[in-house]
Amino acid sequence: MAASTRATSFRWQESLRKTVPASMAQLLDALKRLWAESAALAENAYVAIQQHSFEPYWTFRAKINEHAALVAVIRGRIQQQRDLRLRQADIAGAAVDREEQEILMLTVKACLKFCFALSANPWLPIGARETFIHEIDSLTQARAVLEKAPADKLPPGLLDDLDTARMILEEIIDKSPSLVSFERRKPPPAEEAEAAAEATAPSPA
Repeated sequence: MAASTRATSFRWQESLRKTVPASMAQLLDALKRLWAESAALAENAYVAIQQHSFEPYWTFRAKINEHAALVAVIRGRIQQQRDLRLRQADIAGAAVDREEQEILMLTVKACLKFCFALSANPWLPIGARETFIHEIDSLTQARAVLEKAPADKLPPGLLDDLDTARMILEEIIDKSPSLVSFERRKPPPAEEAEAAAEATAPSPA
C-alpha cells in the first residue's frame, strides 16, 4: 500500500513539472557553440574535398542549416518580446544579427577554400557539379545579408572574397561532369509521330 502511494505521489509530482524554455542567453550560447562546431567541420570538409570525398562537406552544410534554424527560432522569440514591448528584445535582436553575420563570414571563407581545393584538381569526380551547384544560391543569400551590415563590422575584402568564390565556383560547375542519366530519352511528339508513320508504311515492291 505504501509503495502504491509513493508511486501515485511520484506520478502526481511528475505531472506538475513543466518544460522550462531555454533562456535567451542559453540560445545565443547555443549559436556560438554551433559556430565553433561548423568551423571544425569546415576544416574537415576542406581536407576531404582535396581527396575527392564530399561526405564531410554535407556534414558541414547540415550544421550550417542547424544554425540557421536556431536563428529563426530565436527571432520568433524576439518578436514575441517586442510584442510585449520588452526592452531586452532589441539587445537580443542585435546579438542574433551579429551571430548570423559571423556564420555567414565563416561560410564565405570556407566556400572560398573549397573552391580553391576543387579548382586545383584537373579532373573532378562525377557528382561534383550536383554537390556544389547550390553554393551559388547560398553565396547570393549571404551577400544580401552581409551588404546590410555596417562595413566596420566585416573583415576587409570579405565581399570581394565572396565574389571571387562565386566566380571560381561557376567555372568549376561549368567544367564538372554531370551525373549520367540512364533513362531513355523520349523523342518529341513530332519525331515520335514520324517514326510511327515510317514503321507502319508499306515497304516498296
